[in-house]
Amino acid sequence: MTTKKVAPKQVANKKKDSLVKVVVSDDKGEWVSPEKSASFEIDENATFPSVTFEIKTEQAPPYKWSWSISWDAKVSGLRESAKRGSLLKTFSEKNSFDSAERKWTVDLAKVVGGRLVVEVLAGTETFKRSVQIKGKNPVPDTVKQFVAAIANADGFEKLLEQESHFKNFIAADGHPIVAFDKGYGMTQMTNPAPTYEQVWSWKENINAGVRLYQSKQKEAKTYLSQQSRTYTPEQLRLETWSRWNGGAYHVWDAKEKTWKRNDALLCDSETGNIGWDMAKEGNKDKPEKDLHDRDKASYSNPKKNKGPENEWRYTGVCYADHVNSQ
Repeated sequence: MTTKKVAPKQVANKKKDSLVKVVVSDDKGEWVSPEKSASFEIDENATFPSVTFEIKTEQAPPYKWSWSISWDAKVSGLRESAKRGSLLKTFSEKNSFDSAERKWTVDLAKVVGGRLVVEVLAGTETFKRSVQIKGKNPVPDTVKQFVAAIANADGFEKLLEQESHFKNFIAADGHPIVAFDKGYGMTQMTNPAPTYEQVWSWKENINAGVRLYQSKQKEAKTYLSQQSRTYTPEQLRLETWSRWNGGAYHVWDAKEKTWKRNDALLCDSETGNIGWDMAKEGNKDKPEKDLHDRDKASYSNPKKNKGPENEWRYTGVCYADHVNSQ
């Protein structure tokens, strides 16, 4: 009697909250490099790693090469953890070319990461190998120096400290920061939505963020200089920070003939951008602690928990105050 050998079945790990996952390799052909399932790192200067793919074959050229790279953007927050939440978007790029060479040093013409898959057709032989491209955070001083060299970006480094603590990646998995509201990377860009490279290259993430910041700064200058009024550099920063998160910071005091903070807004000092319009009947004459205790339960999920009695809102004024206090 003969016994039939059955290959072990690959099954996904379905244990709740487990970080273990089953990876099924579709590697094909004999490779000189890189090693199977190797991992490479975009360095702290946002430089793509040197990765050379080389096949071992006696087949004559030409060789048909193709590559694809993709990354599943899953929610992370800022906390250091390899565990991620829901999938928001999949980024991907691909290309192909013919070559007489058995090896190719990766050149994607941009800095992106994730799972890089390279395939080669050499005569009757097929080759396939995949590697992981991860990212490494720069040190804060490097980021500050980069921002300092950009014109009309005064105060932007304070936003980076507030938004991401100068981090573009979660070190635990080497993937970019992804917020639940589709904010990506160091600047937490949401609108306009960042490109693949603007997510993975912290320099391009900053460049995209600075362009938005400069547009807010331009709005702030127009607002503060209306009717030939003057303003200080500090007022310009506060006005720009406020507009980054939404709305004007200053109101004109006709009696004192100067710009002043909009004091109709009381901020919750335990949050970054939540406050109350004290002109609203439900908020009048109430101290911050009472308002905080009344509304705090609705902060985490306002769509579900915020009722008519919870008269708080996100405000640029409180955001600017919070940034300025850091």
